[in-house]
Amino acid sequence: MSKFTNPIIVELLPGGRKVRVVESFSYDIGKKGGFTIEVPVGFVSDGATIPRFAWFFIGSPMTGKYRAGAILHDYLYYTAKYPRKRCDEIFLEAMIVLKVNKVKRTIIFWAVRFFGDIAWDKHRGNKFK
Repeated sequence: MSKFTNPIIVELLPGGRKVRVVESFSYDIGKKGGFTIEVPVGFVSDGATIPRFAWFFIGSPMTGKYRAGAILHDYLYYTAKYPRKRCDEIFLEAMIVLKVNKVKRTIIFWAVRFFGDIAWDKHRGNKFK
């Protein structure tokens, strides 16, 4: 079974729109061919990229059960170790593990599938510090 192996500890950066990982954390993919993704200390994330008008329905970028999954997803986009579709699927799986409401996680997943190419093209392969 997939799981986050330790708590996600971050610090809010000045301006309040980004967080920095203070202690590394891991996400274990428990399905066939399982592997572990480790997000290192110092990684900076803007959380879930949710437009302000949708905050009432979904939540803000740094709140909600999906936050840990969003940070993981940002890391996956930056490293581009896996194809974009696989990164999005891992995010969906992480939201299931985090017990994000099915309707909410479905909306978030499809938003990422439709609009994530902008972030993918902008960030993949970039330094994240």
